[in-house]
Amino acid sequence: MEKAVTKVNEIWQLDSEYLAAYSEDENIMRKVKRSYPTFEIMATYQKEGRSFALQYRIPKAKKRAAYRLFR
Repeated sequence: MEKAVTKVNEIWQLDSEYLAAYSEDENIMRKVKRSYPTFEIMATYQKEGRSFALQYRIPKAKKRAAYRLFR
């Protein structure tokens, strides 16, 4: 029997102009890379030399798209 793996996604207010978002979901990371050029990578999280999560800085103007994507 296969174990269910939960991917963590979080989004929060960074300051008055930006949101921050964290994702371990590879599908979301691909969507961001492909379709959201205004989402800037703030941090890369690595384990054993392999990247497993990214943290983004998102302009407040993209708030609606960000909440839909990361929730």
